[in-house]
Amino acid sequence: MSKKGWKNKGNRPTQKERVEELLETLEEGVLNFMRSPEQLKAILEMKALMPSYSFRNLIVAKAQLPHASFIASFKRWNELGRKVKKGQKALRIFAPRFVKAKDEEKSNGEDYKLIGFITVPVFDYTQTEGDPLPIDKVKIALEGDCPEAREIISLAEKVAEADNCPITYGDTGVANGFYSPMEHSITVSSELSINHRCKTLVHELVHSIVDRFNLKSSKKEQEVVAEGTAFVVCSYFGLDTSDYSFQYVKSWSKEDDEAVMKFGTKICDTAAKIIQQFEALKEEEQDEDLKTA
Repeated sequence: MSKKGWKNKGNRPTQKERVEELLETLEEGVLNFMRSPEQLKAILEMKALMPSYSFRNLIVAKAQLPHASFIASFKRWNELGRKVKKGQKALRIFAPRFVKAKDEEKSNGEDYKLIGFITVPVFDYTQTEGDPLPIDKVKIALEGDCPEAREIISLAEKVAEADNCPITYGDTGVANGFYSPMEHSITVSSELSINHRCKTLVHELVHSIVDRFNLKSSKKEQEVVAEGTAFVVCSYFGLDTSDYSFQYVKSWSKEDDEAVMKFGTKICDTAAKIIQQFEALKEEEQDEDLKTA
């Protein structure tokens, strides 16, 4: 593919310089991301309402539903005025199993002894519906419908089509979208705004390009790279996704403040590849328009 788009035109920054600049913006945005007082209050209120589970159980839940945030039993959700949505699959976590101890087995005056663990069903907040909860006050979504987003969607669809990766807009359950490596297909929620649909489509397009045969990278790396690249690509073509992307990357980075820097080369390379593909498609469209003019 021609790289003429990477040449400097006058005093304008090259595409490579622009990508690197946007990566710095992402790094700074994630490092400086601070939850608002309203968000912190809502999270603390939610933690007070939710059962306390071990770190291991939270990891087990996230392995089954990566975006899981607040989990509770079917009964507890009912107590909170919420019902599990029809068709939702329970997450399985571990619970200790105790039996009554015999006299000779008692220690420290305890009447029961731990004999192992069993799995019990729980559901994430996003798998339920009903009465509003504190966290509902701080949901972040990209609103709006701008021409830039529609152009990016059109370009992303063409790139996916050339890679024989079908795209479907429809029901995605609790997720905004997902990529299926087995089927090499992308599904994006039809309920999202055009701007959010655009960002999600580019995010899943990155997964289809980078993670189709990648079995070594961690889930954190995959998600930071996908969202980081989506931010760079969308910003490059005029759609600012920082309100969503900074928080998303921060949530996957956890305490690793250098996650963006660590995966920066991968984000830059992937963004560069997609930007060049988009630019080539735009040039082809312009050539066609000139021919038919």
